[in-house]
Amino acid sequence: MLSLTIAALLLLSGFAAKSASAEPVKFSFDEGVINLGSDPGTNGLKVIDPAATPPDAPATLAGEVSGTDFTAAPSGFVFPPKTIENVAAGQDATVTITASGAITGSFDSATGATDITLPVNVEIKVGALATCTTSFPLELDTTQTLVGQPPNPDHPAAPFDPSTSEGSMVALWTSIPASSGGGLCPTVDGLIGGAGGIWLSGTGGIDQGIFTVYPGGEGTTFGTSIGGWSSTADYAPLCGLVPGVLCPAVAGAFSPDNGADGATDGFIQDTVTGLLMLPTALGQNSTAIWTSPDFTYEGAQGEPAESLSFSLARKTNITDLLTRAAASYSVDLVKVSDSSVISLVADQAASESSSWTVQAGEALEPDALEMGAEYRVVITSTITTDLLGALPGGTLGYDEVALVASRPSEGPTGPTGPTGPTEPTGPSGPTGPTGPIDWPPNGNPPKTTPPNGSTAIYDGEFLYLRLKCPARFKPKCQGSATGVTKKRRLVKPITSSKSAAQKAGKWKVVKLKVKPKFKKRVDGYARKPGKKLLVVRQTVRSKQYRKGKRQTVFHRYKVRTATA
Repeated sequence: MLSLTIAALLLLSGFAAKSASAEPVKFSFDEGVINLGSDPGTNGLKVIDPAATPPDAPATLAGEVSGTDFTAAPSGFVFPPKTIENVAAGQDATVTITASGAITGSFDSATGATDITLPVNVEIKVGALATCTTSFPLELDTTQTLVGQPPNPDHPAAPFDPSTSEGSMVALWTSIPASSGGGLCPTVDGLIGGAGGIWLSGTGGIDQGIFTVYPGGEGTTFGTSIGGWSSTADYAPLCGLVPGVLCPAVAGAFSPDNGADGATDGFIQDTVTGLLMLPTALGQNSTAIWTSPDFTYEGAQGEPAESLSFSLARKTNITDLLTRAAASYSVDLVKVSDSSVISLVADQAASESSSWTVQAGEALEPDALEMGAEYRVVITSTITTDLLGALPGGTLGYDEVALVASRPSEGPTGPTGPTGPTEPTGPSGPTGPTGPIDWPPNGNPPKTTPPNGSTAIYDGEFLYLRLKCPARFKPKCQGSATGVTKKRRLVKPITSSKSAAQKAGKWKVVKLKVKPKFKKRVDGYARKPGKKLLVVRQTVRSKQYRKGKRQTVFHRYKVRTATA
């Protein structure tokens, strides 16, 4: 897929430059199920529950891959503590899992196939009665299945899809070593000992860090519109007297389909036409110019970039045109205040390219742009004829115009403390939202009310979901939320935007209108709620978090159809 190629080029020009042999990899698991021993009460336990109130924090594993060899330090693994109800003597148990040594294995970024040996230390604290500790290796891979005891379902593993990053891993064991700690520990061992396994589901792949794309949105993707770009043409004096007759005529326009991201994706295009060509000695060059909307450069999400790169996708139909003319293109970044120019793509001869290809830009220093200054991107296409005669037509298309400011991801955060008790998997009634709900006015919950913080309800036109302002954004969030295609660099909005203003740590229900061209996609999410997930991008500012600079948070939801 072209967008993956773009992401790869951006990565290679940025973070990969720091290490010729290794790339950062990150796994984030927002759902986990464990089987312990043969007791049905300790099978199908949700050790990471996205439907809890509030949802459990994800487990993360951060390391690096060289070729397909994966390594991670013990500190790269973070698993939030979990409380399991009534483990022994009527006491709840808090389970803490940490890495006890170096983490090794393999990760194939091309296929998502993963095989990791994770040595863990497991501490089970049973109230104030005992603290039991055991250690063993988790042999996690993307090929096994955690078999559930009825009524619990099976949980198969799956490679991490390179296009969505989604996947899962399973580790199985024949026994767990006896724990140390005395007291109730032999009783605990009797409950959790024997064969078992764990299933972890979420995302994994090359860690692309923290980034901001400019111009951004439709100005980069042209998904459904021209994105604020404008088109002009420039001709040599004699040629410009009668463009299209004395020289090639050039005209720019937005094309609504067959862009770089598929049949329903748009792009911008220059069309070349003409009846008669004059020789070069008469100065007959024709130039098409595309100019982006002005944008303010704010680095990578408000912080100075550690990597700055540019790329665009291009497609041409100029085979016949090149028999009578030469074509070239270039891309510049122009600073609005003083018209100074930074070359992004030096003058390149344009060749026939019937499918979309990626053109990487010039190497840029991370501090090449001024924070807070305004810029615009300018794409220039030039047609030069050198023979007298009839001129064939042609087209030059451009898409996915992306100037990317990046910096590495922040390190993993530590555990946030134990969460509430966990029951074996099974049906549960809906839990009402903890934050304010402004609708419906009569107070009767509509049947589109989302049951928890990880499920969105779709009624064929609107998505209803619970949006949380992360607790770190004290005292409150200011910004907006939008459903997007994927959590990746070149996302496309699939819904309207909605205000995300709310107090830190609180939830509220938002209603997002699905754009007509994406209704089929959302229908697919609803048909496979456990496989296809909706991504919502929340852009927020908070006075007390990072000096009020804009931040971006991504949320993932299962989608279910509204009840009749």
